Amino acid sequence: MKYKIPFFYDYVFPTFILPNALITELGIINYMHSMYSNANKDSSLFDVYSGDINPLTFLFGNNLGSWPNSVRRGGGLNLHAGCYEKYLDLIEESVYFGKSNYSKKYVYPIRLSFNISEFSAFGVNNNVKLNGEYFWKHISAEALDDIQNGRAVIFLDYGQENYIDKRSFIRLHESLKYSNIPKENIILGLNTFNGEEVYESMFSAEEQMLTVKSWPFVVVNTSFHYTYHVEQRIPLDEFKQSKNKKREHYFLFKVRRPREHRLILLYSFAASGLLEKADWSCLSKIDFNQNEINHFSHLTNINLDTNKIKQLHDMTPHSLVSESEAYEEVGPWNDRHPQSYKDSYFYVCTETFVHGDFKSLTEKIFKPIVNFQPFLFLAYPGALNTLKQLGFKTFSPFIDESYDLETNTTKRIKMIYDEVNKLCSMSKNELHDWYWSMEDILAHNQEHALNLHHNEDLTLNFIKYLHNRVTQ
Repeated sequence: MKYKIPFFYDYVFPTFILPNALITELGIINYMHSMYSNANKDSSLFDVYSGDINPLTFLFGNNLGSWPNSVRRGGGLNLHAGCYEKYLDLIEESVYFGKSNYSKKYVYPIRLSFNISEFSAFGVNNNVKLNGEYFWKHISAEALDDIQNGRAVIFLDYGQENYIDKRSFIRLHESLKYSNIPKENIILGLNTFNGEEVYESMFSAEEQMLTVKSWPFVVVNTSFHYTYHVEQRIPLDEFKQSKNKKREHYFLFKVRRPREHRLILLYSFAASGLLEKADWSCLSKIDFNQNEINHFSHLTNINLDTNKIKQLHDMTPHSLVSESEAYEEVGPWNDRHPQSYKDSYFYVCTETFVHGDFKSLTEKIFKPIVNFQPFLFLAYPGALNTLKQLGFKTFSPFIDESYDLETNTTKRIKMIYDEVNKLCSMSKNELHDWYWSMEDILAHNQEHALNLHHNEDLTLNFIKYLHNRVTQ
């Protein structure tokens, strides 16, 4: 069965659709751009995302922030992803003309950028962004009236992100205070398994100003992606045939953005000489900061040798042995090939956020899973249990996984470091035998990951919810 859901947009032109909740001036500029004789069909300024080449940044400066996106041309909603094509029939129409063809309620979609504060009235550091000044002010009067009176619902698409702090929610509340939008008519879809519970624990019923819904989009889309992008994962038969081949590296450790918890591990591995046994990357240049090093050393009780850390800094940015990707070239689902997994025995995986109460999984943990690697997973406390609830197997007693129950983040990091250190003390022959003793677990995990997008509860629950909101 396909669920038919109408997604309506304020401004639909003959060759392109503008994102919803967009400042009118940007729409005018985009329309002028599309009228030039040498402009391609579907040509839009919103095909260009950011950076110095962005003409919108050139016109408005850095206070432009990020604009909302909800159309396929610039990446589209997460509901446009291929994992939903089998189940979802999106009707994309104009707010002004679509209602004559569809008599029931409709969804007014807005895809938010990573920094959710850019769509409140406050922006980053309380600076108002050009397109963040009460985002609902840039919704057409017709759509806003429909939303206020229950003839439509706003869908805030935050499907690729898995954490919103309380301050950001408060900013959203402030921006909605004078909107006259009932909280049940503005839905925020968040990549978690417990988004509703966390939001309700932060705010009383009287304080809540929107409806938060759990939506494990990344889990479903990652499963779908690796099912069909076979070139980005190791085939089962190749995995089995590699049993007699020793691997070059003990472990694999990828860092794109060096957040604090990743830096603590990276510095600890460097200071202990463990990076010499790893295939590792750090795609951002790290500036040397002695105070930061002293702070990390105090937190972990690990002697972070200054000379070794300086050597590490001089090596960044640093790519994997088999890759030469730059920071801008790495995204959630664009691994070039699985060679680095073939060349190492286990994976140290770090989530974006390792604190807070949100339970969520992103594509990061599925990279080792689909490539037959045991892993240590630095995420929220209890993340391994979430994987087990989804049907995956983890690696106790081959790996001491007691770190997963530790609620203190620093202690959890230190426990993971200690376990990596223990595994790296093995001989290569011992590690090789250790790895292959988990063959059945590794094979099960890949097969299960590739089938996960067929799980109707994961795939359909959020779609059914949206469908019910506009048909009942």
